[in-house]
Amino acid sequence: MTKRDEPILIAGGGIGGLTLALALLRVGRQPLVLERARLAGEVGAGLSLGTSPTRGLYWLGLRDQIQATAEASSPSAAHHYATGERLGGVFQLRRYAAKDLTDTFMIHRADFHKLLLNEVEALAPDTVRFGCELVDFEDSGDGIVAKLANGEIIVGSGLVGCDGLRSRTRSLLIGDGQPRFTGRVAYRFLVPIEKVVEHMSAGPNAMYVGPAFSLLRYTIRRGTLVNCVAFAENSEWKHEGWNHKVSRAELMSLFSGWHEDVAALASNAPLDDTAKWALFDRDPIYTWSRGRVTLLGDAAHPLLPFLGMGAGLAIEDAVVLGRLFANPDPVATIFARYQELRRERAARIQIDSTIQGEILSLGEDAPRRPSQTYAERMQYDPASVAL
Repeated sequence: MTKRDEPILIAGGGIGGLTLALALLRVGRQPLVLERARLAGEVGAGLSLGTSPTRGLYWLGLRDQIQATAEASSPSAAHHYATGERLGGVFQLRRYAAKDLTDTFMIHRADFHKLLLNEVEALAPDTVRFGCELVDFEDSGDGIVAKLANGEIIVGSGLVGCDGLRSRTRSLLIGDGQPRFTGRVAYRFLVPIEKVVEHMSAGPNAMYVGPAFSLLRYTIRRGTLVNCVAFAENSEWKHEGWNHKVSRAELMSLFSGWHEDVAALASNAPLDDTAKWALFDRDPIYTWSRGRVTLLGDAAHPLLPFLGMGAGLAIEDAVVLGRLFANPDPVATIFARYQELRRERAARIQIDSTIQGEILSLGEDAPRRPSQTYAERMQYDPASVAL
């Protein structure tokens, strides 16, 4: 076996890891995904796919699957939390102008994860290994020797850490400590549309903005579910994890005094599918590749969720990196070039996501504005950007 024939190890089988695996398979390279969970699955609810990541998914051959599974985005606006009045100023959501919504979708995260996993397994059934947690690695210069929690040793030609905000790969590669708590908490719940159809007068896609608190809602699964995510300031609650349960009393107290359309969403939220999590972030970094090891998605550039681009940025990473592997260059050269191509865009979007969060909290008093509009951000094409 030559070094080129050894698999490219991918730590993490989430959206970024599976997209990269598919990209590598499309260019004739062999990935091996090491996912610590013992069963396939993806927590969460809805996510957005802007035009830029969608171009990458189309390049991967997923046009029909995305259009069959996802829901096309619709124009939206921000509304006053109590009156429902449409807001202007910094809350004019130009990103939802109809002309900017071509090939833009909303999709249930679990549906998208399943779609990617099915595509990877159809091309190479043994690509994803569950119950495999990376705990250490060694870059010998000739290859990667990865150690798993069960003591197993796996050899590959390179390693890509797609293992999220608290990436073990990043900890071993960079060692820059833990992410910081932002003082915000996110709440997520899904509501069957038939329970709130009379409270959807603002359209299928809308945002409600209040003092240091906002809620975004949009329909998914062909209009049968309303995906709701709220962001609240809370300096006390810092617990990690994505699935902390929320009581009915806590959820309703959040929306006391809010417009009846929002209160109706909260009162009809199924509590067994309602959760909260603390928001953590990191400052942008410009070096996340070293030798035969690199990072992708949240492991490299974790985003606060205020631009809805976390999954999209990971997809872009994966498509660009996959395209680079179509060349016969050494792995270390490919990783260095990938970093060079992606770091400025990633850093800009990280910073703009933070700024957008400030705007949602402070409104017209926010000290900064994002450097790009939605339309400007979506001009990027990971499938055709020069390599």
